[in-house]
Amino acid sequence: MKWLPESMRRRSAGTWMGVVRACGVAVALSLFGFADPSAAAPSGTRHRAVLREMQIHKVPRLGLEIWVENQPEWEAEVSNATGHPTFVARSPLNYHPSTVMTYASWPNERVAADRLRSMATTAIQRASRNFGLTQPQSIAIVPSPVRYGILQGYEATFAGVQQGSPIDVTVFVGHQPGRFPVALSIYTLGGKMDNLTEQRRRAWTKLRYLP
Repeated sequence: MKWLPESMRRRSAGTWMGVVRACGVAVALSLFGFADPSAAAPSGTRHRAVLREMQIHKVPRLGLEIWVENQPEWEAEVSNATGHPTFVARSPLNYHPSTVMTYASWPNERVAADRLRSMATTAIQRASRNFGLTQPQSIAIVPSPVRYGILQGYEATFAGVQQGSPIDVTVFVGHQPGRFPVALSIYTLGGKMDNLTEQRRRAWTKLRYLP
């Protein structure tokens, strides 16, 4: 596991901060004036149900129901490391390729359909700078339209660097039309993103908004 950045290998609660800072999607979207939802969202305890293949986390602070791998069981936590609540799911130490998924949302915001592409593109390009891309490399990223279950939005995959190690990153920004925007990301060992197509599909297509 030495090839994996330290922030992805450690198990202590403090290391979630490094994982979330690396994503940076919430920070990028905050530049659009999207507010921290924690003041308005319910502050109740996160509830977790377990199925055979997936964990189901109801996260009131994000207004989302998030499905996480359970075979093997992934670790999951809500972090405020970026100043914005972010749900982080991390593969166990014996999992290959080691992987991190993050989820952020803005329950008080709405994005018009004709503004979604430009907003998502700018957010993804800015977030990519947190993974070692130069400004010209970031500007060259052109997200593609994509759907995951109820979500519609834009997605880009790019190669980055975290603590000196090459990684692959996929970032999605979108919404269910009429509902608030979400930002999802997944990153893993360089050259291994194609190995996670099913895990990404399974998690992101099952995402739901809480009532």
